[in-house]
Amino acid sequence: MAVNVRGVDRDQVFLMPPSMTEWLPEDHLAWFILDVIAELDVSEFLAEFRTDGRGGAVYDPTLMLGVLVYAYCVGERSSRRIERRLVEDVAFRVLAGNLAPDHATLARFRRRHERAIAALFGQVLGLCVQAGLVDAGLIAIDGTKMAANASAGSNRTHTQLAQEILDEAERVDAAEDDDLGDSSGAALPAPWADRRDRRARVREALRCLEAEGSSDWDSYQRQRAATEAAMGRKLAGRKATPQGRRAKLKQANVTDPDSRTMRSRQGFVQGYNAQAAVTGNQVVVAAEVTSAVNDLKQFTPMLQAATHNLAQAGHPGGIGAVVADAGYWSTANATADTDATVLIATAPATSGDITPDDPRLKVRVGILKQLDAGKLSVRDAAARLGISTVWTRHLLREYRIRGHDPAVIRADMQARLAEQANAERYAKRKITVEPLFGNIKANQGYRHFSRRGLTAVDSEWKLICTGLNLLKLWRHQAAIATG
Repeated sequence: MAVNVRGVDRDQVFLMPPSMTEWLPEDHLAWFILDVIAELDVSEFLAEFRTDGRGGAVYDPTLMLGVLVYAYCVGERSSRRIERRLVEDVAFRVLAGNLAPDHATLARFRRRHERAIAALFGQVLGLCVQAGLVDAGLIAIDGTKMAANASAGSNRTHTQLAQEILDEAERVDAAEDDDLGDSSGAALPAPWADRRDRRARVREALRCLEAEGSSDWDSYQRQRAATEAAMGRKLAGRKATPQGRRAKLKQANVTDPDSRTMRSRQGFVQGYNAQAAVTGNQVVVAAEVTSAVNDLKQFTPMLQAATHNLAQAGHPGGIGAVVADAGYWSTANATADTDATVLIATAPATSGDITPDDPRLKVRVGILKQLDAGKLSVRDAAARLGISTVWTRHLLREYRIRGHDPAVIRADMQARLAEQANAERYAKRKITVEPLFGNIKANQGYRHFSRRGLTAVDSEWKLICTGLNLLKLWRHQAAIATG
């Protein structure tokens, strides 16, 4: 019995459907991205271009933006791989209108519009608010360490950098000695050293150059102007870098100076601290990147960013409760100026701290009052308290700012966390922000940043989180359509 096999003719000429609307199903993510981009305000992108019609034609910013956003949604950010997919992938071809910008054009667009791309985060959050996806009753704040586009082996101390410069100068001097010998290198070449008939030879050389045309000179001038402009931008960027902060570092990375050596669960990593504020259903309401190696001073900025973003997005209410792990514990964070209920796991008591039920607390408060009034010196107060002068100054500073002993603030937070309603709120932290980081790293493959510099990395992190919110919005609308 003959087997019924479907025939294959690879020489047959196939034609795509005449309309791109037939290339993909109607519920495909690419169509959703195109619809979203069409509704966003892209005036900041257009402001970067000339309005007099001069110069070469550029790709439509909405086209480039659609390709870039879709690429980050599907875990693709390499400009070279995006260039290949613009040829091989039907969805990318639809997004680009069957055009094919190369990888250099894609990379320049992302670099040129990094601030405008970062600002898209707020617009997409506004769409999530309109769709009813944002419930600010509970916001979880957390951070994750992301590797930088730099090697830890590129870290140098001040002494190492100076030594490398001296070594390079020594190598250059040695090479020049080999080439020039005892000559200074400033003497004219032998054919030009003799003054006799030198002017005639100069005229002959100029005549030859004029006969060949000025194309080489024009090319040289253009190349020189481009080099000087690039060096000017580089120097301007160096001047804009805060020198005081960098001067305090023991080491700096010569590849990405803004990155830091940070401790992660996988060990030490040369990278950044990526922060996110997330709702109970994993909508990102704030995304920031910092070079700080720990989370201690990131709580208030992230809470302020989340509050601002929600207000700008048109969210009708405020934040109900904000939760964070012990990495954010401090008396300043526990008493943050906010209407939201703050729930932060308390860190273990440090040396010199006592519990609120300790009878020494009343004595300690009395000593702090005398110290604050100038009746005791720091040394005498430290001797009475039995702690170091450093810890005594810390207690005094906290007492002046908070009006309470730090032990009281710690006890208040522990009592707040022990309440059943708050305990249930805090328990949701581990099923909100931590799975989000797992999705970013494990499912989408974003374990490191591809760009360099704090501003560029912050833009990339916001683009990653914008993609997550868009995926959440797309699935929500698909569920409504099928439900």
